Order: sequence, then C-alpha cells, then structure tokens
Amino acid sequence: MKNILDRYLDRVLLYANKPAAEAEAIRAELQDHLLQKIEDLGKDGMPREEAILEALRQHGSPKVVGYKLRGPFPWVDIRSQGTARGVIAIGPKAVGVFAFGGMAVGVFACGGLAAGLFSAGGLALGLLFVWGGFGIGGVVNAGFALGVVAAGGCAVGLLAAGGMAIGVWVPPFGAGPVTISYYTAKNVPPLLKSLAVLFKIEAFMDRYIAILIPVYVLAILGLSYLQVREAKRTRSEDDWLING
Repeated sequence: MKNILDRYLDRVLLYANKPAAEAEAIRAELQDHLLQKIEDLGKDGMPREEAILEALRQHGSPKVVGYKLRGPFPWVDIRSQGTARGVIAIGPKAVGVFAFGGMAVGVFACGGLAAGLFSAGGLALGLLFVWGGFGIGGVVNAGFALGVVAAGGCAVGLLAAGGMAIGVWVPPFGAGPVTISYYTAKNVPPLLKSLAVLFKIEAFMDRYIAILIPVYVLAILGLSYLQVREAKRTRSEDDWLING
C-alpha cells in the first residue's frame, strides 16, 4: 500500500496532467522538497507521522498545487471544478481565447453567463456580436436585446428591430407591434441611416441561427462530455483528507 506522501504526489500529478517524462521529473522535485520539509519539522521535535501531515498541509491541496503546475495559460485547459484558463478553456468558470463554461470570459465566449468580443449564452455580453436570451453589446440578437444594433423579441438600441422595438431610430423594416423611434425615415440623419447596413450583419446572423442552434447544442454536449470525463479522471477512490 502506498504511503501518504506517495498518495499526495499521485493526486498532485493527476491534476497537473503532464506527460509521463515531465511528470516524473516534477514528482522527484516535489518529493525532495517535501522530504526536506519533513526532516526539518522532525528536527524541531515533531513526530514523523505528524511531520508528514504538517508538511503536506503547508504545501497545499493537491488540486491547487496540481492546477498551478499546468502553467499560466496552456493550449487546452479542462477542469471539472474551479476556473479553467487556457487558449481553449472548458470548465464551470472559463477564461481563454475560446471560453466555454457556466461563466465564460474570452474573445469567443459561450456559457450561461458569457462575456467577450463574440458571445453566446443565457446572459451574453459582447463588444461585437451577441446572441442569447438576454444580450448586451454591439450587434445583438436576443430575446431581450440591448445594443448599438439590437434585434429580438424586445430590442432597445441606437438602431432597433423587433416585436417591441425602442431606438433612436427604428427602420421601417424593423418596426413591430410596439415601436418607439425618435427619428422617422423622413428626418433620420444620414450618418444614422448609414448605420442601418449593420442590420445586414444582424440579418445574416438571424438567417443562420436555425443552422447554428444544432451546432451549438452539439458543442455544449461535447464540452459537457469533456468535463464529465475530466471529473471521472480526477475523482479519488478514497476520501483524501488534504484534497478539500
């Protein structure tokens, strides 16, 4: 049976998820460090069993230590708990260029709460394009849309189109059953009128949403599978007292 130090190192490397050769080098370095710490505690009069536990406690949770060993921003970071950080980040919370999670922040962000340049989610915030239940951003298509160009069930923006459209200008093609527009087609300033070209982008988004929805659903299922697989990979078979 493995001793507690070996079990601790096993857990650290499980979360670190490094290639075998690199993992062995890391293990040897951590083991040397911990053994030295245990020896120092023993010299202070602490019994060896207590010294081992104290050294591991001071070193930290295997999960925290292991995740730190992944590096500041790996190419792919998948986590079943905590915040994933990577070029492609997948986790309950995710920060990356491509971020997928319950809370996602990235250039391309997808999640229950998503914030980025391009965002999709239940609550989506984006500087450029946004799609979601509640969207705030540049060009927005959402159930409730608030943006420079807003389209949706209820749309509020500089330019708006939807069932309920409220905007500085609501183009004739954007008027719905409830429409509030400061300008009309007759007196709208040329600059504002020229911005209506952005609706072509929004119309493109709207046209392909029917295609994107199944892709979106499949992507969510695939990402959820990766998270579940990661959770199974890192699940302990025992109640590890330092893992909490």
